[in-house]
Amino acid sequence: MSDKSLKDNNTEAKLQFNIWLLPLLLGVFAVLYGLTGFRGWIIFIIGFGGVWLLALLWVVSLRRNLYIERKLHLAWATVGDSVHEELKLINNSWLPAIWVELMDTSDALPMPMRMVSDVGARSSRTRYFSHLCRQRGLYTLGPTCLRTGDPFGIYTLTMHDYHSDTILVTPPLLPMAQLRIVPGGWAGDQRRRRGALEREISDAGLRSYLPGDSLKQIHWRASAHYDQLIVRLREASASGDWWIFVDLEAGVQAGDGRDSTLELSIVLAASLAMRGLKEHRLVGLAMVGPNLIWLEPRADPAHRWRILKALAMAGAGECSLADLVRMKYPTRSATMIAITPSSDPSWIMAAGQGRRGGRIALLVDPTEFGSPFDQSRVTSALAYSGIPFRQMSRSLLEEAYASITRGIRKPHMDKQIGKRFLKDGRTSWQQMG
Repeated sequence: MSDKSLKDNNTEAKLQFNIWLLPLLLGVFAVLYGLTGFRGWIIFIIGFGGVWLLALLWVVSLRRNLYIERKLHLAWATVGDSVHEELKLINNSWLPAIWVELMDTSDALPMPMRMVSDVGARSSRTRYFSHLCRQRGLYTLGPTCLRTGDPFGIYTLTMHDYHSDTILVTPPLLPMAQLRIVPGGWAGDQRRRRGALEREISDAGLRSYLPGDSLKQIHWRASAHYDQLIVRLREASASGDWWIFVDLEAGVQAGDGRDSTLELSIVLAASLAMRGLKEHRLVGLAMVGPNLIWLEPRADPAHRWRILKALAMAGAGECSLADLVRMKYPTRSATMIAITPSSDPSWIMAAGQGRRGGRIALLVDPTEFGSPFDQSRVTSALAYSGIPFRQMSRSLLEEAYASITRGIRKPHMDKQIGKRFLKDGRTSWQQMG
């Protein structure tokens, strides 16, 4: 939760004078009084000048005492979740704000949100927003612009609050119960492990302690020698851990936006990773989009967040799956799970060189997304190499986004003013009853 206020240094205020005829009139009245000596012109000067002064004092008082507070109750959510925000307009001045216009100038908005309200002296107004997360990604709410003025329309006060809040929307998850992964491929009987301590392990060296490491892995003799906590490096057997390689090469993708092979690959990767962590496996993630993502298999609680964050912000890149495997090859003997829509089998040879663990392929069929290139060469190469594979249908993506497509919200969402995420990941504000 975070409070954003217009009373700190990250704000900017601008005062605009609207009625340029006013000083001209006062000048004319002064000249006429000097020429004629008629005291009525003094009354006009005092009246118009007093209104001008009152307007100036009004907006100065509002500048010092009018501000907003934004409270965002969640920093991250999953597609289909609701994130609630509270926007509070506060006026500590002894003068009321007759009109106040609020504009959210977020880059994620196709057009600025505008709300007009009033707020009395020493009072406040509150609006509630419900952000329905329709698309994975990192969304920014803010900055915020506030406009107000005096009752006579002489001045307009504009205040910019450059604070912003971000919401990370992680991909939807599929149960993936139909996939049974064991060493070397799909199998009949897969024994569910009861806990991380039941994995077969072998000592592989020492390293410094990192937050999240189990205390049972601490090497006390080495810790005493180096005067710092040292833990044993343990390498899991091939039956335990997963390395998930996601093919994000732009040239092999088909479809667009949420209805694409790229999106299905990311949903599959997220679903498999969360399933593996739930089964007490060590799960690693490798992919290249705009940036290289290489997350070593770990068991600490923060690893789940790191994987979901990487997949939520993933996008297409220029690196092929074969180049990724050659560039970053997993050293531990874990099961390698490749997720790809590619029709080029070159990555299969790269993945087979020096591998100690199992290899499995999840093939995202690009023809279901409008591509003319099928994966027949890939399936033939996989069958020849003895690598198990499964073809993943577009219907899985439809299943993942089914609740959003039908407009069904999750039960915990309440019916307040809504802010909806559109299909392309951008947002628009709506007043909802």
